[in-house]
Amino acid sequence: MRVGAYDFLEKPFNPDKMTDLAKRASQTRRMTLDNRALRRELSDGTTIMKKLIGTSPAMDRLREDILDLGQADGHVLIDGETGTGKTLVAHALHAVGPRAGKKFTVVSCAAYSEDQLGTRLFGPMDEGGQIPLVEEARGGTLVLEDVQALSQPLQARLLTFINEQGTPAETRIIAIVNDHEQGRTVEDALRPDLYFRLAALKIVLPPLRARGEDILTLFTRLAEQFSEEYGCEAPEVTAQEAAQLLQAPWPGNVRQLINVAERAVLQNRRGSGSIASLLMAENEEAGPAMTTEGKPLKEYVDSFEKMLIDNSMRRHKGSIANVMDELCLPRRTLNEKMAKYGLQRSDYL
Repeated sequence: MRVGAYDFLEKPFNPDKMTDLAKRASQTRRMTLDNRALRRELSDGTTIMKKLIGTSPAMDRLREDILDLGQADGHVLIDGETGTGKTLVAHALHAVGPRAGKKFTVVSCAAYSEDQLGTRLFGPMDEGGQIPLVEEARGGTLVLEDVQALSQPLQARLLTFINEQGTPAETRIIAIVNDHEQGRTVEDALRPDLYFRLAALKIVLPPLRARGEDILTLFTRLAEQFSEEYGCEAPEVTAQEAAQLLQAPWPGNVRQLINVAERAVLQNRRGSGSIASLLMAENEEAGPAMTTEGKPLKEYVDSFEKMLIDNSMRRHKGSIANVMDELCLPRRTLNEKMAKYGLQRSDYL
């Protein structure tokens, strides 16, 4: 026990007790490993940047913005539609900057009443051992989700806190905007002096519908993850379904795509349904499922072709010979297409 054993059993031992003890030890170990992985991830910009999947110009610009703004010292305002991954971008900004490894604190301004939020942010705290979040995050990053929900008095207190820090700021604030009221912008919701302090640096996340073939890449990765989780095969995507995925408006963005991918895997496990039927259901729930904007046929063909090669490379773990056999492609043609779509064998090994 002194050198790290979880527990012990004396002979003769009860099998049920041993099973229960093994389960508890496994859960404790898993939590320890998960916590270590989370700490590494929050301090490792390379790891978290890999979660920003996509090769579209919009995602390339976003990654460049994160690397540039992560090294800067000003506060950041993150805007964008719901489900675009704003909190993930906040994690990335922290992980690639000089505050990586220091405290990363997140609070939703819409989850508390005005009095509760004021106490949680600025104190005084009644419960023993707890400290206000502005103190907890000192020297690191404080993320304010739903910043547009801050009342005018709390906006004034936040502005005072920012001004008292001076330049450079000891604690960096990343403000996240969610769910604008109809006809109102974040500039309307925040007092001007606070807005301009928080928006010294600004990132606007691209909606999923503007990311082109990233939609197919994300769907494929998500379907693979869910198929492993549920112990079944990932669904095959037809050319028609690929076109429908690319054309859908995705009002819920990546979060909505995650839901569709999971439901597609569950349908496939039952041996019924299709991706097209899921998109039709989305159409009934969230309005028109297809955009009115047409795209050149070549874009759909290229996106589908890239998805097929990417899927095959993943299945065969980078084995060129197996991919050539599966797709009936000569070596030179496969190499040319991989170069065209930016696919590298080393990524699949």
